[in-house]
Amino acid sequence: MLNKKLFLFLLTCFLLGIKISLMAQDLNDFGFVFWKNLPVSASNVQLDNPWAGGVNNAQFGKIDLNHDGFDDLLLFDRHGDRLLPFLYQPGGNQSDYLYAPEYKRFFPEIKQWFQLKDYNADGLPDIFTYTPGGIMVYRNVSSDEPKFERAVFPYITSLQGSIFTNLLVTYVDYPAIEDLDNDGDLDILTFWGLGSYVELHRNMSVELYGNADSLVYHKVDFCWGRFAENPESNLIYLDTCFNKSMNQPGKNDPKHTGSTFTLLDMNGDHVLDLLLGDVDYSDAVPLLNGGDNFNAVMVEQLPFYPLNEPIALWSFPLTEHIDLENTGKPQLVVSPFDPGLMKSEGSESVWLYENVSVSDVPDFRLKTKSFIQNSMIETGVGSYPVFADVNSDGLIDLVVGNYGLFDTCILNLSGQLKCYYTSVLQLYLNTGTMDNPAFTLIDNDFANVSQLELLAAYPAFFDIDNDGDLDMLIGESEGYFHLFSNSAGPGNLPVFESPVLSYQNLKTDGYSAPVFIDIDKDGLADIVSGSASGKFSWFRNAGSPTQPDFKLITDFLGKVNVTDEMLSYKGYSIPAFIEMESGNLKLLSGSETGLLKYFSGISADTSQAFVLQDAHFMYLTEGIRTAPAWADLNHDGYPDLAIGNYAGGVSLYKGTPPGPAGIQPQSLKQKSRIRISPNPGNGIFDMEIMKDGEWQVELYSSTGRIIKKFPAKGFTAQKVSIEKPCSGIVFIKATATGIAGEQLFGKAVIIQ
Repeated sequence: MLNKKLFLFLLTCFLLGIKISLMAQDLNDFGFVFWKNLPVSASNVQLDNPWAGGVNNAQFGKIDLNHDGFDDLLLFDRHGDRLLPFLYQPGGNQSDYLYAPEYKRFFPEIKQWFQLKDYNADGLPDIFTYTPGGIMVYRNVSSDEPKFERAVFPYITSLQGSIFTNLLVTYVDYPAIEDLDNDGDLDILTFWGLGSYVELHRNMSVELYGNADSLVYHKVDFCWGRFAENPESNLIYLDTCFNKSMNQPGKNDPKHTGSTFTLLDMNGDHVLDLLLGDVDYSDAVPLLNGGDNFNAVMVEQLPFYPLNEPIALWSFPLTEHIDLENTGKPQLVVSPFDPGLMKSEGSESVWLYENVSVSDVPDFRLKTKSFIQNSMIETGVGSYPVFADVNSDGLIDLVVGNYGLFDTCILNLSGQLKCYYTSVLQLYLNTGTMDNPAFTLIDNDFANVSQLELLAAYPAFFDIDNDGDLDMLIGESEGYFHLFSNSAGPGNLPVFESPVLSYQNLKTDGYSAPVFIDIDKDGLADIVSGSASGKFSWFRNAGSPTQPDFKLITDFLGKVNVTDEMLSYKGYSIPAFIEMESGNLKLLSGSETGLLKYFSGISADTSQAFVLQDAHFMYLTEGIRTAPAWADLNHDGYPDLAIGNYAGGVSLYKGTPPGPAGIQPQSLKQKSRIRISPNPGNGIFDMEIMKDGEWQVELYSSTGRIIKKFPAKGFTAQKVSIEKPCSGIVFIKATATGIAGEQLFGKAVIIQ
């Protein structure tokens, strides 16, 4: 038996070890919370969901997330497999829904497509979604908060012939999941994997067990509806089944892949008809059912639907008959289902039709082409947020580049759909205050960039000619850089001269994404650019403050490559540098996969590799082709983070005090501030540290160069003078003497 004193000694050591371990626990470099209430206005309307991140190809489901008795909204965007929860707001103004990202964590991973359907009749919607080989189902077992558990493994099976095998739904097909025989369980319609006929898989749960708890399917019809879809087009052949066998298609069964199903009663006869979307076609084919729901016979094809304002997306419409407005009268919502990244309209790709009929025959009228998109920052396809004080008023503004806005789509000679886009920049001026930022869209085509007909326009801002205002350099898909010189002077909105194309003949291997940063600490801002390859190019400035001369030093800076070769041949790196309190630089990079990569050990030594500090930065996930940008928007001393993504929107995270790695603190007191007056100013200002003590003050330029060092006392104003030619933002760091780790931060905007 263990001696009592020895036991107490070991217990004491154990508890002490825990305490030491907790005290020594690593801290994150940053802390973040989603910042969904920073106001953004466009066209004199404040956006309800500015930071939801945009939408390209949407699917919808209804579920009561917060148990208030109203169904809320789940939006799934297959461009990046993003699930966006929205809470319903009765009597809301613009969208009736408010983005609620805090609910994302409750849901399982969803891929390609999803539907919310209550298969076991318990009043809770379950999740049907794609999995390799067919359909995955997650049972809703929610109580106080949403919760789901796997209901099948590895996928739904169906008795086909004499064996149970996977009920195949490809990633380019969207099935119909409905109770077709009216027995209380859910049946499934889908095209045969390589065929043009529709299979009916009947759920036998009620027949076998007397309830709907199970997912037991038998294929009972290989040609539901008695029609076929042309393998080369969206033509429909009625009364067409080559072989009437219930289990085997005929030998001449044509091949076809890529369709969407929506069942609804179009003619008021209380029988479900079919709206059929098809890959590479803009309309949905309406087929009228002359049979019943289970024994369907399509007898007529309408010319288009709805008859008043027909569906006409670029490609592959998915239609859903769903009550989005909680009126009890379902609407029709249409969005692209194409998995391809170059076939979505992006900014007007969620069409909502209201049913204005007073009879059983629906009369759908187009209400908007941008349902819920119109409540967000929405740049079309792809988004690249960049922070800069473009008008030198001391407030940080937001400029958002993009891959492109839709232009045209054509069918080429091979019958393939080819779509074209043109890049623009959106300018959001900060119309708030130093402590409470707010953005207002004032230019949808900033600097008239669309006239250059570029793709993937990525802006960077710096006073290249040192005349006191910010010039703009744009990277783009071909890898070149184009210079827009600003002649407006400090304190004014930019007036850009005609662009200098292919500036200094600088080039990357494509999708150049430049930032200005003094990598070698020589006082001159260099250019570091991301690229399609996933690497970074360093163009060193060998010129002067007024006449820069950039030379390529390496196209593999820090030996960084963010490409995940298991998933893609491209990386699409986008850099965001930040200077830490120590003066060291850190690098955050976007990527094709969407993972943000965080690097330390930033050096001008081309033989040294940067250190990958975090391969999935703070576990932030905002879609694919992410584009990060830092700024301290509310001047609280903590950097805020914006993330663009391929869906064309921006997500915003507010900086908070860093907590233990992987843990987000609930509440901590904000850091004290440094008072500057006047701010903006002409280089001579009063500075007061709003805390007692002795302090050592350091002033840095935006490139990281130390301008001045001097001592200061707390709550004592002192005059500070910054000589020319220092203009722009000057960063102020005050370090307490004799108090380890105590640091305060501030900024001064200098216009000279």
